[in-house]
Amino acid sequence: MVGQRYTINSKILNESRNYSVYLPASYKNNVDKKYIVAYVLDGDRSKFLEVSGIAQSMHSDANLKLQIPELIIVSIENTDRTKNFTPTNSLNYLDREDISAFKSSGKADDFMRFMEDELMVEINKSFRTVPQSMIIGHSLGGLFALHCLLEKPQLFSYYLLIDPSWFWDHNYIGKRSKEVLANRVDLKARIYIALANNMQEDKRHYQWGNQFYKLLKENKSPDLKVDFRYFEDEKHLTVTIPATYYGLRYLFEPYTIDINEVTKDPSVLVNYSAKIKKELFFDTKPDQSFVNTIGYVALYDRQLPDIAISIFELNTKNYPQSINVWDSLAEAYTVRGYMDKAKKCYEKILTLSPANNIAKTKLEELNNKIKQRN
Repeated sequence: MVGQRYTINSKILNESRNYSVYLPASYKNNVDKKYIVAYVLDGDRSKFLEVSGIAQSMHSDANLKLQIPELIIVSIENTDRTKNFTPTNSLNYLDREDISAFKSSGKADDFMRFMEDELMVEINKSFRTVPQSMIIGHSLGGLFALHCLLEKPQLFSYYLLIDPSWFWDHNYIGKRSKEVLANRVDLKARIYIALANNMQEDKRHYQWGNQFYKLLKENKSPDLKVDFRYFEDEKHLTVTIPATYYGLRYLFEPYTIDINEVTKDPSVLVNYSAKIKKELFFDTKPDQSFVNTIGYVALYDRQLPDIAISIFELNTKNYPQSINVWDSLAEAYTVRGYMDKAKKCYEKILTLSPANNIAKTKLEELNNKIKQRN
């Protein structure tokens, strides 16, 4: 079974709320690593599996895919989504003013306080997280995410907005954004907006989405990055899967490590951490496992032992306490014939793990080869 389901008793909402948590593959064994949390709205079981599956597939070092960092997925189930996700009380839908299903609307501020003061506090207490979080919202969920961006932008660093409900209360978000964005020059976020083809229903959806995108593009905040995509072949209810993939891909674009770039020039990894800090706002190093995998591709598949050595050497600088990276570097040195350097690697492993019998055996084999050579 994927993930685990939890319940939180909310004093702010005066109700119990269910949510599911997916932990990435490395979470259990990599006990020092911290993770970005992606909060998924409308988070029933199918949505939880959808987002978790896409995120897992996009970070797979075994398959040489490192498009995004590993994410903790928190998928929040609904009780009354109209109440929770809408910023104003309104019965309006496009040209109608009598939508009785909207009577409970207008409590987005309460839900935002629930997320900030209760749910996110609980998640940060229970799991290893970085300060930067993501919100993924579709339809009214996208409307709520837009509301967070305008009213409390520091709450999230990454916004994946999937065909948001621009229509709400006569395009309330469009009007509010003109007021807010005109005076903000300190927004620090990456934003992806996906629009579905709703032209047969009403062209205003597309127009309002475009208008909001242009307002963001015109904003003078130096740390604000935004992208927009119109999915002509997708409807409102089918756009979520492609939008989630392309959204994650854009939002974490700087995180990508291209195997061909690294095997051509391993020094591209040297400035990686600074680039991530500047463009994604958090501290990280090039992924140890992925870089190691690239090193083996260079060593054996592409027959580039010197390149492989450079890659492994960079990995030992980034992860000097890792037995695995020292063992990989020793292997590359051995293939290249640098026995003395390989010997030092195994000696380093034994300082980290004195009882490591594999390292002891390999060190003994190397010493015998060195004696024979001399």
